[in-house]
Amino acid sequence: MRRILVAIDGSETALRALDFAVQQARCAPAAELHVLNVQPTLSNYTAAEIYVTAERIHQVAAERARAILEVAAERLKTAGGSFKLEQTEGDPAETIANRAMELDCESITMGTHGLTSFGILFLGSVAQKVVHYATVPVTLVK
Repeated sequence: MRRILVAIDGSETALRALDFAVQQARCAPAAELHVLNVQPTLSNYTAAEIYVTAERIHQVAAERARAILEVAAERLKTAGGSFKLEQTEGDPAETIANRAMELDCESITMGTHGLTSFGILFLGSVAQKVVHYATVPVTLVK
């Protein structure tokens, strides 16, 4: 079965990307959507870790991911089709690209916040990094 990884972060552009992926999954032959939310891992020695335990940080990340994935699940249930949900922590761009490879996905679909070329040059962007890391086609939805 075809498999498409859909990376979501809870933003409106991510939900538009999810809707786009649903349409792509309906093309023959049908595809399964693997919906992934990656919560960034706090690096060692951040101010948050001084005041909050690592366990609590992971709990908050899981709660955020769960809320994002619940919205996606509701949207996907009404659209029909096959899907799986996954939440994880790590570097978002590297994790998205690696999971697509590990799951043998044919492509990655994700939203972009539409930064200008100038903004990407100085700020960087998860979408830009995924395009760099990925070994499969990446579709960016505005």
